[in-house]
Amino acid sequence: MNGPDNYREAIAIVTGESCDYGCPHTGCAHEMAYLARAQVHATLALTAAVIAGANIKPAERSEWQGVIADGAQ
Repeated sequence: MNGPDNYREAIAIVTGESCDYGCPHTGCAHEMAYLARAQVHATLALTAAVIAGANIKPAERSEWQGVIADGAQ
């Protein structure tokens, strides 16, 4: 999984996951587990972006720009 893939996964978790157990309140343990998974993917995406830095190839830059634009919607 590359940086943009991790970014996509983090966005998908935060915007699409909810408690599978139907807990009546936010902040349940299940929701916190989803958010922890999203944080891990976001951290991996950030790490990949920092490593790529100024040496990022045009195709990789285009993929990053696309995934960020998609996540902003």
